[in-house]
Amino acid sequence: MQAYVWTGPRRFETREMARPEPGPGEVLLRVLYSGICGSELSGYLGENSLRKPPLVMGHEFTGEVAALGDGAKGVSVGDVVAVNPLIACGRCPDCLRGMPQYCPEKAIIGIHRPGSFAEYVVVPADRCHRVQDALAGALVEPLACGLRAAAQAQVSLGDSVVVYGAGIIGLFSLLAAKLRGAAPLVLVDTNDERLALGVAFGATHTANPRREDVVQVVRRLTGAGADRAIDAVGLTATRQGCVDVLRSGGRMAWIGLHEDDTRVQGNVVVRKELEVAGCFCYTEDDFRLAHRLVDSGVVRPDEAWLDVRPMGAIQEAFDEQIDGPARYPKLVLVP
Repeated sequence: MQAYVWTGPRRFETREMARPEPGPGEVLLRVLYSGICGSELSGYLGENSLRKPPLVMGHEFTGEVAALGDGAKGVSVGDVVAVNPLIACGRCPDCLRGMPQYCPEKAIIGIHRPGSFAEYVVVPADRCHRVQDALAGALVEPLACGLRAAAQAQVSLGDSVVVYGAGIIGLFSLLAAKLRGAAPLVLVDTNDERLALGVAFGATHTANPRREDVVQVVRRLTGAGADRAIDAVGLTATRQGCVDVLRSGGRMAWIGLHEDDTRVQGNVVVRKELEVAGCFCYTEDDFRLAHRLVDSGVVRPDEAWLDVRPMGAIQEAFDEQIDGPARYPKLVLVP
């Protein structure tokens, strides 16, 4: 089979590899669609400590079940499935309370084992969820991230929310806040084309910090500042932006993974009594809810914000998302 191997900063190699065999409790999937995640962009640049080359990345994907390993249950050959790439022990206290993202033994497909930037991938059968639409199914994982970000920010009915970043995680975080009944919803980005997409995900207002003072925009809408903020970028400027736009007693969730070292105004955090929550991954409930939202048609792929590319053009797709023009918040690859 062909696999697209990340070998170092800004380098993918197409390699011919043996088709993997599923082990006990595993299934072999023929990859149908595989999305590019923002965390993979930082990995591609060599700026993500979790990803070590050589590596077959890819963790937002759907596939057709091609073979079953011994004891694999819950799926059949020919099923089309979305995959939860988070693999945990299932035995520790965190797993038993539905928080596998805290499991000390957790592993992630596309990081700790080969991912979906290939023609075939092996995954545990219990990580598979049948889907009606293969392309839409590739959105389940990033939607679960957005749902978790809104949960970590503790967004509630009537809250004012600011989301930094109009990539797909930011847009899905915005949608999750809308589903929780929040308003107003302010989307912040430096890309006007992406800001224009925000309305479809629930944005009531948008702001481009290259032209506007975001804090003033938020205060005109809210008076004292926003109740909640979500950073889906991961830069010092956007993390500090969350600090700036929040009212006293507000809460922020950081889900963007780019800059590791960040300086924010700690004294402002103290004086405003702000809460900061990290958001790395999702719970089992988050993923199941995302699956239901996608499979019921609440979230549908739209060519306005999603583009499908051949996996053979993976290097060009990554470079486009990093260097621009980056018109599409979501690029999905097909082997």
